[in-house]
Amino acid sequence: MISLRLIGPTVASAMMLMAAGPSFGNNLTPASQAPSEWEFRLTPYAWLLNLNGDVTARGITSDVDATFGDLVDKSDSLMAFTGLFEARRGRFSLFADVAWADLSFSGSGTRQAGGGRAGNPLNRVPKFNAALDANLKVNGRSELDYESTIIQSGATYEVANWSNANSHTALDLLGGARYWKQEVDMAVDVSGSVTAQLSGNATVNARDLVRRVLVANGLKPELRKVKIATRIAEKKGISPKNRTKTLERTLEIEFERALASANSGDMEWVDPFVGARVRHEFGGGQLLTLVADVGGFGAGSDFSWQTIATYAFDVNCFGAPINTVVGYRALAVDYSEDGAFGDNGIDLIEHGPILGFNLRW
Repeated sequence: MISLRLIGPTVASAMMLMAAGPSFGNNLTPASQAPSEWEFRLTPYAWLLNLNGDVTARGITSDVDATFGDLVDKSDSLMAFTGLFEARRGRFSLFADVAWADLSFSGSGTRQAGGGRAGNPLNRVPKFNAALDANLKVNGRSELDYESTIIQSGATYEVANWSNANSHTALDLLGGARYWKQEVDMAVDVSGSVTAQLSGNATVNARDLVRRVLVANGLKPELRKVKIATRIAEKKGISPKNRTKTLERTLEIEFERALASANSGDMEWVDPFVGARVRHEFGGGQLLTLVADVGGFGAGSDFSWQTIATYAFDVNCFGAPINTVVGYRALAVDYSEDGAFGDNGIDLIEHGPILGFNLRW
């Protein structure tokens, strides 16, 4: 359903905070000199997100192109509760990373939501005697709320290192699993037409009929500002042999500016991932780290990937050194699932600058 495009300006994507975790370290000790005791690192950080791609809820897909400024303007929170923890001993380390965000932004797109339904899609509605042909179209801009929780954990192992008098470089392999919980709530403008074949003494309220058609297509309507036009396209009486008369009418309803919401519900899955990390220490507490991983492989998402680059250095703050981390991260994922009213899914790239600091003991 979704081709990898999801977010922002750059090469962004992959899986959010997993491999990046260990990359936030600031000291690089050759494995041959590494202490036998465990070392621990906690890194709180901020991720200034940009989003690009598309999201889908109940079969309605909306294109997304939101900058950090857009998110600041509309969101209640920006990537709150983000942090990395790493425990290292010699060549081996364990890490865990948690990221949570509740974002609001605008999207756009056009999609047929319930095109050309023959028969009566409301046959479960009691006391409704009509055959319907409903044609719905989602037009223009949409407003979206996107809640994302990503929990990553895994391990790294140093497989090679190179040193000289002024620098040290190490290569780590890494792997682990990433848990995703995503939810999309989309508010859209819907327009369309409903043709009702009425017989006997059936009576219909046009506004109520539009509402029921939207509900039957999995949408939650708000019709206070909807514009509705109705007309009788055909009217005829039939005289059967028993001389009773049945009146048949064709009622055509056109509507626009119907606001409706579509919710994907909780989408949860777990992705395996593998990757590599290069750490290069210049000395004096300066460390450059490059990380890349790929995952999903159809086990959870169809595919995901991540790239990250960070630079750690000491900053003197009121006489105390603080190991500061700056960098850039990109995460992409392509996931979809079948729902009762159509596909749900995300095809996003989340990317942007990161800023944090290291606490070590």
